[in-house]
Amino acid sequence: MYGVNSSAASLPVPAPQDPARVFRTGTAGPGAADRRGAGAAALVCPHRVARWAIGEGLRAGDTVALLVQDLGQAEAMRLGLTRIGLRVVCLDGTRLGDTLTDSLSLSSAALVIVDTALAQAYAGLMGRLSAYPPVWWNGPGADFASLDLALAELA
Repeated sequence: MYGVNSSAASLPVPAPQDPARVFRTGTAGPGAADRRGAGAAALVCPHRVARWAIGEGLRAGDTVALLVQDLGQAEAMRLGLTRIGLRVVCLDGTRLGDTLTDSLSLSSAALVIVDTALAQAYAGLMGRLSAYPPVWWNGPGADFASLDLALAELA
């Protein structure tokens, strides 16, 4: 039994299962590849998302709708937005037409963040809503209202 008077030296150290395996410490060098591949999306920092939302004039109690494919990015955005008291509604990009229209209209979102890969799904909403919230595009290929560029400016 380990108590208050036991030292760390008395703890058993497990032996590596593969003795040929080399463990590296510190940051990865230029030879290390990103696991997501060369076409990976930029990382989204929740703190930057919160600062961006405040700069856009969003305040606690407002609703932001997310139509984002990458769950990691969606979670980082959600964390940043809820940090300042915003309500976040995640829309399902696989549901098209009236279902997506109903989801967005019921959310009464003040702003929508849409992946550029889901632009066709969002375009299916055109003509179905009485009022359209402002749109910010997430991902490569956005010519205007690019969330990636706005977050890069806050770095």
